[in-house]
Amino acid sequence: MTGNSLVLPIVLWGRKAPTHCISTVLVMDDMATIITGCHDGQICLWDLTPELEIHPRALLFGHTASITCLSKACASSDRQYIVSASESGEMCLWDVNDGRCVEFTKLACTHTGIQVGRIFSSFYY
Repeated sequence: MTGNSLVLPIVLWGRKAPTHCISTVLVMDDMATIITGCHDGQICLWDLTPELEIHPRALLFGHTASITCLSKACASSDRQYIVSASESGEMCLWDVNDGRCVEFTKLACTHTGIQVGRIFSSFYY
């Protein structure tokens, strides 16, 4: 780029800006990258400095429902990958270095009725 270049970031969304209400968090092995998934279906990449300051790096769009899971996929010496999954059964493989969705699939069957329960026992049978 020359000295006279001007770079303007442009962000597009609907009538409302993303809220990024976080549903899941992943810290990468380098301890310098934090990844958050939100209820809107967006994923945000954050840089963590040695001074413990957090700065947004990228906002990724690839899901239409709440992110339920983020997991490290594989890493080479020069690339890092994560997998994300959403409530609607969508799964994406992301390149963390450039924010690209490398692979996308939608599962035919998804869990829709997960419930949590407690079982009490008095140890008398």
